[in-house]
This record gives sequence, structure tokens and C-alpha cells, in this order.
Amino acid sequence: MSATMSGAARREFAQHWPIVLASALAIGVGMMGIGFYALGLFVSPVQAEFGWSRAAASGAATFQQLGIFLSAPLVGRLADRYGVRAIAIASYIAAPLALVLLSQAGNSVPMWWGLWLLVSLAGCGTTPAIWARAVSARFDKGRGLALGLMLLGSGLAAFLAPALLGPIFATSGWRSAALVMAATILVVGLPVGRLMPRREKGAASDLPAEAPRREKGHFEANRQTLTLILVAVLLGFFVAGLIVHLVPMVVDRGMPAAEAAKVAANIGLAVIFARVVVGYLFDRFHAPFVAALFLVSPVVAALLLAWGGPVVIAALMLGLAAGAEVDMLAYFTGRYARIGNYGATYGVVLGLFSFGAAFGPAAFGWSVDLTGDYQFALLSSAAALVLVVVLIATLGPYRVAAED
Repeated sequence: MSATMSGAARREFAQHWPIVLASALAIGVGMMGIGFYALGLFVSPVQAEFGWSRAAASGAATFQQLGIFLSAPLVGRLADRYGVRAIAIASYIAAPLALVLLSQAGNSVPMWWGLWLLVSLAGCGTTPAIWARAVSARFDKGRGLALGLMLLGSGLAAFLAPALLGPIFATSGWRSAALVMAATILVVGLPVGRLMPRREKGAASDLPAEAPRREKGHFEANRQTLTLILVAVLLGFFVAGLIVHLVPMVVDRGMPAAEAAKVAANIGLAVIFARVVVGYLFDRFHAPFVAALFLVSPVVAALLLAWGGPVVIAALMLGLAAGAEVDMLAYFTGRYARIGNYGATYGVVLGLFSFGAAFGPAAFGWSVDLTGDYQFALLSSAAALVLVVVLIATLGPYRVAAED
């Protein structure tokens, strides 16, 4: 297969690059962009104000991910039936309103968790569950690269959210920072949503009247999509656990916290690299083999950490996995399910990925509490991720091949 972009792929980008840019912006200010990467900034100031435990303050992350788990299948199905525009507009209005409520939170842990769940549910139309559908409906030969560029929005948010919001947290407090987040989501996201067409390619409204009911947006169950569900849960659980616990893991070994944070920054660099490179390679070669190769990296990372290997290399390996996983799930959905069922199918896959990510970090913490160190969690991660590599490598031929 050619190592350069095909003429068909170039034509797709020439015609539809604004959709990729719009989707990247939409995701960057969404729940898997600024909404996720700003979470850590709330923990210390909320602890200081209310006197809560670290677990109580950081439990917001679990409920934010649960919101995606609960909403992604529904909004994906709605996007199949009615398109992206209405869902996006509603979400980029509702999410800022929910953040305004969050800024008024009082000294109640259940209220804190519930408000983060509300923020996530209100922002249900800001996740890749609908934006990956908008891109996949327009790209075929260049779909892998297009999805990778789209997901750069979340990678850039990983860099920009701490840099831009950090000074606001420091000078004005977490309540003001929540209001700034609300304004950012509204000012950037709402115009992007309004720019989307009223009807999406492959939506139920675009299908002929005689199209069977099964064509109108449902989870497309076959061996590959059911395998993707298992892969999504395992990846979300173990990769999130490894990433969240990287800093405390190396601090426990005696590394200064500031140095550990610099090591963790390598994850972001690797994420951005993997987003683009993995997407490009998906368009050139059989994507399951490419993904399996990249997902050997967290196996290596877990073993390096278990055996006291170089932590910088482990961080880079984890970043490669984090950069490949959501891109991979979005791409595979479009190759093993029809575009008319893309939103519903990917919504389930992404939702279960978020379900795994919601509980993986907590499970790692429980393991450390029970065993006294990270060895069991690390070796279990390596074994589970080997299974993931095997499952991906054996997905087989595409059910929906790229058009000639």
C-alpha cells in the first residue's frame, strides 16, 4: 500500500477540513478536553476549603466519567437519527449552566460528586460520541488521519487547560475558574455547534423511506463490535489506572514531586504524536495490526515500572497508548459497523471505555491499600493488556471496507 496520502484522501481533506477543525475545537472545550484535564486543578483548593480527603475531592473524576458512560450510547443513537447540530447546541448551552451551578457548591461531598455528574450529562454532546460520527461520515480514505487530527483537540486541552486555568485557580479561586470554564465552553463550543449542518450524512433522515428499521441507528452487534466493547473496558480501566497513578508511584520510590510531574508531562507529548501518526498509519495499513503494535507499549510500560526501569520511557509508552486508544476505537467502529449505525455503536464503545476509566484508578488505589505496593496492579495490567493486543490483532477483515 502506498506510503503517501492517496488522491481520494487529499480530496476529502480539501473539501471537509473545516469539519475536522470544528470537531477538534468542539472536543477540546468538551468533557473529554477541558472538562477532564481541568479536574485535577480542583482537588487541592477544594480540599483546602472544605477539609475533605483526597479521595472525596478527586472522586469528581469518577462521576464525570460515569456521565459519559451513561450518556454516550443515547447521544450517539440520536446523532444517527437526527444529526449532530441540535445535540451540540443544547450541550454547549447546558454544560456552562451546569458549571455555574458547580461554582456554587457547598460543603457536601455527595453534592460535589452529583454536580460533576450533572456537568458531564449536560455536556453529553461535547464528546467524541457525536463528533467522531461527523468526521467519519465525510472521510473514508483519509478517515484515520482525520480522526487523529480531530482528537488533537483533547491533546491540546491537556497542555492548555493547566497553563491557562492554573493562574486563575491561584489568584481567584476554584469558583472563578469554574465560571471561566463555563464561558470558554459557551464562547467556543456554541458557534461550532451552530456551524454544523442540520442534517448529517448517514442520519436516519437521509435514508430512503423504505429503508429497514434496523438501518436507523442502533448498536450493530457482530463479533468485532462485541470484541471492541471488551477492549474498550480493559483499555479504559488499565491505561487510566497506570496514567493516574504514575506520579504517586514514582514519588513512593523517592522521586521529588516536581520531578515526577515533569516525567508525567511526557505523556502529553506522546499523546499528540500518537494521535497523528496512528491515524495516518490506519489509512495506509490494516489498522488492527497497527493498533496492536502501538498497544504493546503499555505492556512494556507496566513491566518497566514493576521492575524499576526508566520512568521517562514508561511515561512515553503510556502516552503512546493513550494517544492511540480513543482514535483506534473511533476508527474501528466505522470499519466494523455501517455509518448509519456509527453513533449508536461508537456511543456504546466510548461509554464503556469511560466506565473502565471511571473505576481503574480507584481499583489501583485499593490494590495498593491491600498489598502495600503497586506490583500486583502493574503485573495485572501487563497481563490484561497482552489480552487486549491479541483481541485487536485478531479482529479480522473490515466489514465496511474503504471505498475504491
